[in-house]
Amino acid sequence: MKKIFFFIISLLFIQINLAQSDEPYILRFHYMSVSGDVNEFIEANKTYFKKLAEQGVKDEAWAGWEMHQSISEGNKFLFIHHFKSPKQYENYGNVFSGDVAKKLGLKSPNWGSFQAEGEPYEFWQIVSSALGKTSSKYFVKNEFKFTDTKKFVENNKLWGEMVINPQLENNEGMNWACGIKMMGNYWEDGNMMSFNGISFDGFNSLESLMKGSAYSETATPNNYIEKFVEELQKRELNDFASAKKSSVWKVIDNTWD
Repeated sequence: MKKIFFFIISLLFIQINLAQSDEPYILRFHYMSVSGDVNEFIEANKTYFKKLAEQGVKDEAWAGWEMHQSISEGNKFLFIHHFKSPKQYENYGNVFSGDVAKKLGLKSPNWGSFQAEGEPYEFWQIVSSALGKTSSKYFVKNEFKFTDTKKFVENNKLWGEMVINPQLENNEGMNWACGIKMMGNYWEDGNMMSFNGISFDGFNSLESLMKGSAYSETATPNNYIEKFVEELQKRELNDFASAKKSSVWKVIDNTWD
């Protein structure tokens, strides 16, 4: 019950901050590739780094921490760091300080059992979300290329309002959010070359995710999607992106579970 309470509070916190247009809610992505003992790396994050991340939330250094593992490449991980504003990011300091670990009495992981190589940070602003009452165990991460920011945001907000929100009550683990890249975009010959839009579709299990993606001749049409497509056509929001790629991630841990 306590975990559910704090999860709901965290979701409300995100929704409140999204409503404040003058304070962008920021996600910092840190992709990592691990060699050696992957299970030991996971354990180190669950028992050591998570404790430091939780202390960082208590100290208001940041708003949250997540660890996701790629389904297709088990040694690939995505860490998502939450910041409620640019000011919080600028002032957050070193959450994973060794001094803080000593104060908390944390036992150091077996550093020699694995090697982790990180990629440069990516920064995203969450612009819309539709969040349920339970956390997702898996996510489909969709990345897009677009040149018209307004059209991309309007399309995704409409998806959240017309398709996701009406289904939250009856779908455990369903959560959704979309955002735009804040830094690192580049153009060439009038085209966006980097993926600059993102959305997350949350699921309660890998089974439900795969069933949702599978083709079936007997499947019942989703009325929410049909109405959404009709509205897209009316508003001329169909061609909101020039490219898309998707990947599936398992939620390993976070600071609100």
